[in-house]
Amino acid sequence: MTALTGLEPDVPAGRLHLRPTGPLPVGALTVTGLNVAGERLDVAIGSDGRIESVSAPAGLIVEEHAASQS
Repeated sequence: MTALTGLEPDVPAGRLHLRPTGPLPVGALTVTGLNVAGERLDVAIGSDGRIESVSAPAGLIVEEHAASQS
């Protein structure tokens, strides 16, 4: 899951990095109920590798990075 989403939480710095790898071989991906900083995190990535939605704990800055182009 981490490899597909590029999810890197940095709670001490108050940041969450998302860097999807690109088009997903499995279609769209929705990950719900993760726990970051003691609160719920939900992420949805479309089959094209773009981040569709993120629901993160209050005060956590979500940094969305586009997939690298090959």
